[in-house]
Amino acid sequence: MAVLPYLPHLFYSTALTSLAMHHLFQRKAFEAERAHVAAQLSILDDLRVRLGAGERIPEREFDRLCRLAQSHDVWRAREACAMGAGQDEESEIGWKEVLFGKRFDSAKSDEWDKKDLERVRKEVEETNS
Repeated sequence: MAVLPYLPHLFYSTALTSLAMHHLFQRKAFEAERAHVAAQLSILDDLRVRLGAGERIPEREFDRLCRLAQSHDVWRAREACAMGAGQDEESEIGWKEVLFGKRFDSAKSDEWDKKDLERVRKEVEETNS
């Protein structure tokens, strides 16, 4: 059995490669989230300046800008999943979660986006009145 002495090295290299890939994915996701937030701030700041100047913005363009500035808040969805799952499940982390990451529900994030959009729309309508 010539393979048996190399088995621990194979296991360690696989684990290190998995951790490195997971770290790279998390770093890229963070960079994408940062760019998305910067774009949201730019759109909302431009909208604030235009509304503050008294410019009349057509409803279609306003809806388009609100959709562009819509939040895709991954962190809030993860927190909601953790709160819904309970503390007992949150404290136990399995190897599958360590190697592949934790999954979260994107449907709740979409629901929150709709609620946020409606709240922003109401606030803008109130300030225009």
